[in-house]
Amino acid sequence: MSRLLAPHPLERAPDEAELFLSEFLGSLADGARVLDAGCGGTSFPYRDHPRLRLVGVDVKAAPGDFAHGSRGLASMERLPFRDGCFDAVVSHYTLEHVDDLTATWDELVRVLRPGGRLFAAVPNSRSFDDHFYRFAGWFAKYVLLKLGKRLEHQQRTGFRSSLRHAYRRGCVLESFCECPAGFSWMRDDRTRPLQPGFVAALAALKRWTGLDLFRESNYIMLFRKEGRRRLRVVTHVCRQCGQHVVLERVAAAAWICPYCGTRNVYH
Repeated sequence: MSRLLAPHPLERAPDEAELFLSEFLGSLADGARVLDAGCGGTSFPYRDHPRLRLVGVDVKAAPGDFAHGSRGLASMERLPFRDGCFDAVVSHYTLEHVDDLTATWDELVRVLRPGGRLFAAVPNSRSFDDHFYRFAGWFAKYVLLKLGKRLEHQQRTGFRSSLRHAYRRGCVLESFCECPAGFSWMRDDRTRPLQPGFVAALAALKRWTGLDLFRESNYIMLFRKEGRRRLRVVTHVCRQCGQHVVLERVAAAAWICPYCGTRNVYH
């Protein structure tokens, strides 16, 4: 008979950077102004952080304990706040739900003060967990004919795409982790009875075949708003000298390298 593992809570070692939401919030100064973007019924227990000035926004009201903060109705693509008015921004599994991902990133960084920090947790859209979640939503809408249902994961998110969005807007990565799937979204009353058996079947598949459908399903990232854009763009590389260039798309079959004069085929 296999021995049960004894898990333990996450503890940050002295040489490890802050990352997880409770660590991040606990590191903020007294009175820090924090935006909970896409709060729903709060992304975290506000009562656990009485030192902070917490503001939650979402496109619709949901039950939650906002006694230790405030909540307003607003779209993440158009936040009703002035530039740089928050010390920290939290986006806890919300970026995948928005209609316009580019506008949302613009707004989250805009309202963050220089030196402020952005916590972002997103699913890996290439993972089995995300594919299965999307399939379940599609099945409910089009097969079970719940045609009024909104397909929740509107955007494709991941680590590399999040870095591109952040670095393009003057934010740098402080710390991150890759998280396995917990299929916690199945805790809904309608699917909770199926959750244990489903997870057990995936675990058995992993033991028997080595196929790990849990791995790298979510990313947690902590960014700092530095102000300097650190994403540089390269569109072409010269086949002769290896220099990098940026070319606009033109109706031409070739381009001439400005460094060595070599004629390169347009691609």
